[in-house]
Amino acid sequence: MAKKLEIKIGLTMGDPNGIGTEVLIRALQFLHPFQNWEALIFGDAEILTKMNEALGAPFSFEVISKNYSMHTNGSADSFCIPVIDLSVEKDRKWKLGTCSAWGGESAFQFVHSAIDWANRKKIAAIVTAPLAKEALQSAGHLFPGHTEMLSHYSQGARSVMMLAVDDLRATMVTLHISLRQALDSLTTERILEVMEITDSGLKSMGIPNPILGIPGLNPHAGENRLFGDEEYNIIRPAMELARRKGLRCEGPFPPDTIFLEHRKGRFDAVVALYHDQALIPLKLFGFERAVNITLGLPIIRTSPDHGTAFELAPRMEANPSSMIEAIRMAVQMAQSSLSAVSSEDL
Repeated sequence: MAKKLEIKIGLTMGDPNGIGTEVLIRALQFLHPFQNWEALIFGDAEILTKMNEALGAPFSFEVISKNYSMHTNGSADSFCIPVIDLSVEKDRKWKLGTCSAWGGESAFQFVHSAIDWANRKKIAAIVTAPLAKEALQSAGHLFPGHTEMLSHYSQGARSVMMLAVDDLRATMVTLHISLRQALDSLTTERILEVMEITDSGLKSMGIPNPILGIPGLNPHAGENRLFGDEEYNIIRPAMELARRKGLRCEGPFPPDTIFLEHRKGRFDAVVALYHDQALIPLKLFGFERAVNITLGLPIIRTSPDHGTAFELAPRMEANPSSMIEAIRMAVQMAQSSLSAVSSEDL
């Protein structure tokens, strides 16, 4: 039997003033001992140590150099986790529940370093704890969020967000823009591009011949043009082009029933047309288990599907379930990717 490949997962701490550090440590405690993977945290070593003590967790943290080469050592202390210490000293103020430029700068440094490591193949995947867009932009980093940052530092690759809850999955053609902008920006070409990235992403997740479900934009998918003609003028042409390229797709379905069809197993993912068309049903179905996956990049990235929850952070009662699932998904995707590469080398 072939030995399972050991994979290295980079974990970012998120905004230090939010719940990111707490859910990360709680998730690692739940998942320990780690099976066939190693953890490397990109964060603030002092805060990690203090939070570990406050939670009564069993870990210790070893600060390592940026040139560190991770390796498996069977005799090593499995509770000792290596950390790339990226603590920001300027205007330092660690106070749970506070949205600040310092927190935004800290979160940026953690993610930026992890992306660099992933681009250089020193880690197999990134799992990002939440950051706050307001804090990030207060620090001078004008990104709407993680997804856009990942794309920018990965040679501008077109990235697509997927949300997964159990066996339900959805990608979005438009993301962090107003609903008016989303409607105005929908084109056949853009829908086709997201369908192709979704198809490729599902295959990388171990689904060899995926089927995509495509919703309509209007009530009842337009009801034969009674309520709009986008289905005929934009969406159906995208589906036809996709089929010519060998993609399997069905629709357009009425938006209010497409996720019911997905739950029945009719297709492997929904390609939603705008942010809330996907996120409202999925978060309702399983908010605490939802995982955000970034597709289309040369690196693997997952995250829990919740924010910094500043108002909750001082209570130290955050639920780590989404972080647990995000780490599991990253390990699964990285293992699948490395196994595929290994098979090609045979």
